[in-house]
Amino acid sequence: MTVQSSIAFVLAMSLFVASPGPGALGLVAETMKYGLKSAGFYIFGMILGDMVYLTFAVFGLAAVASVMGEAFMYIRIAGGIYLLYLGIKLILAKESKPEKTVPSKKGRFLGGFFITITNPKVIIFYCGFLPNFMDLTRLTLTDAMVTAVLVAFVISAVMGSYAVVAHRTGKFLTGRGGLNLNRAAGAALIGTGSFLIFKRP
Repeated sequence: MTVQSSIAFVLAMSLFVASPGPGALGLVAETMKYGLKSAGFYIFGMILGDMVYLTFAVFGLAAVASVMGEAFMYIRIAGGIYLLYLGIKLILAKESKPEKTVPSKKGRFLGGFFITITNPKVIIFYCGFLPNFMDLTRLTLTDAMVTAVLVAFVISAVMGSYAVVAHRTGKFLTGRGGLNLNRAAGAALIGTGSFLIFKRP
């Protein structure tokens, strides 16, 4: 893996990760509701979810999918239900201030992991875009490790920026403004969850 291809990969992935999606929406909602400290475990879960798909891509996602069969469909539906739950929770929230009682570290980690592992955008990136930046059939162990580090760096940087902005914005969005933002984010999550549940194979 050359320096040029690494730079191109980082730039492309940064744009891909930065584009709005269920992962970013979930992180923003998590940060605004529970504060900045909860975002770290959520982002770590997102990174691990990406590592799963990176591993699939390196060793052959098609082969893994054929072995797992319908398991991917059930995972997608479960992820859609989870997004519906998050969206409904946001819409029904009465306050936009961070709550004193926050989810467990495990719960925050699983939230980030679950949204990433069921995110169609992530699947598209690793199945469709990743092969354009590197020859996966000739990837060495060192190349794979470098790619994993780059993936972790990009997700941490981009999603960390999302979290900081959401945290600072959340401080000023109280009352009606915060409620409207919660409802908009909740509606987006519900729409994404519905898409995952009813999407045809």
